[in-house]
Amino acid sequence: MIQNNKVIFVGEEPSKTALRMGVTWEDGRLAGKQLFDAFEANGFDPGKAYFINLFKEGTVDPGVIGFLILNAGEGIPIVAMGKKVQKELDGLNCIPMVHPAARGKIRKKENYINHVKTVLEQIK
Repeated sequence: MIQNNKVIFVGEEPSKTALRMGVTWEDGRLAGKQLFDAFEANGFDPGKAYFINLFKEGTVDPGVIGFLILNAGEGIPIVAMGKKVQKELDGLNCIPMVHPAARGKIRKKENYINHVKTVLEQIK
């Protein structure tokens, strides 16, 4: 279980590039850069975020599901990043968020910052 002052952000699975580079969400690189930039713009300390990926080699990791159920039961907010994660976590009380690597209008920095603001407002 994680500390009560944290929020769990659930991603899908590390990209091939992230694996090759050896970076994780906590490094704030690749898709994490867009997310961390939005955190900074909204005054959110990324140290209060706990990051976990739902999938391992294309399959839902049952250990992650158990971890999320346990923490959700303790009142820890869970943010589901992206439609694939949101679909798999349907039934678990998650806050939906557009994945930081999403394409289209949301990719514009200002739009993503505003979107993350609405997500963060739900967990404060």
